[in-house]
Amino acid sequence: MVVTWEQPWYQEPNCLTRPLKVKDDVSQDYRTDTICSEEAELISKNWKDFRKTYGVPNKPACLARWRNKDKSRHPNTPEELVRRFIMAYLARGLNRTIYQVYKFFITHYGNRFKGRYSVYEEKIMLVCMYHKPKNVVPYLSAVLGREPRGIYKKLLQLSNGKIIERNNFKWTLPLCTTFLKLLMKYTGEPLENLQNKRFGTSIWVQLEEAMGKEHLCLQMFWYNSLHVQLFVRCDIKINKLRKKILKKLKLYPYKIWSDIRWKEILEHFPDGFTHGFLYKTTSNIFRKYKDYRQTPLEKLIDYGLKRIKTMPNKRLKTLILNEKQELEIINYKK
Repeated sequence: MVVTWEQPWYQEPNCLTRPLKVKDDVSQDYRTDTICSEEAELISKNWKDFRKTYGVPNKPACLARWRNKDKSRHPNTPEELVRRFIMAYLARGLNRTIYQVYKFFITHYGNRFKGRYSVYEEKIMLVCMYHKPKNVVPYLSAVLGREPRGIYKKLLQLSNGKIIERNNFKWTLPLCTTFLKLLMKYTGEPLENLQNKRFGTSIWVQLEEAMGKEHLCLQMFWYNSLHVQLFVRCDIKINKLRKKILKKLKLYPYKIWSDIRWKEILEHFPDGFTHGFLYKTTSNIFRKYKDYRQTPLEKLIDYGLKRIKTMPNKRLKTLILNEKQELEIINYKK
């Protein structure tokens, strides 16, 4: 199948499953952030046009889970050319690469289930490991409807018998002190140099082994909580902060929750805050709101401003490293 419409240079490469190599001599740019709701609607519209034009059934999940296991996955094979043509059709009118559209499509339609694995899913994984050890990841991805990389990580845990404590412990000041000291030890940096710094996976794996807790939980705790408690050196009332965030969201053309770019919102707040902290603080308002991720944002903001009035008005527990190199609570209230 041959593409008959004009394509920008970043949609011309044949390889569907590899990111585009950036060309230094080309000035035309394309978006690299998360696909927003407007773009998702255009992809859906292109899918409807494709179905109508070529008379194919409305089964996007089949396309998303399509894998050429028995034949070559070289870009020039007929099967891959067809798949590439379909994704190019879906990318029409978008300032995106075909790879970005492909990743969005398989995540949106092919991997519908997220979150923790159930006991039933774990049993299926063990059975599949026993009977189909060679192709266990693609088979499980098709059966469970989950993303392959997550399945691979879970299989490593199951095969190694590694049980790591996750989200069922309380962060106390002594535990936070231990965590911070280990972080400074493994990075070789003083506390001041840890602000707004990203650390490699090897650092978090070392922390996981030292503390016996999953490195993803440690990573989230640092960026979404402890970083803000250490480096925001002013008195913060959580509800007042939430109200400010919601008012700032009104200034942007976001339509639904998934459109929000939290790093853009972060620009309106003092140094020390993180976009993960702003996300967590705001999302707590809507925990009991059904399908808040798909609700029009204007309606959601109105609900949030009313909901804040009924929520406990707590202060951010700001911390400092004292002379004994232990964390203690400090009050910046004037």
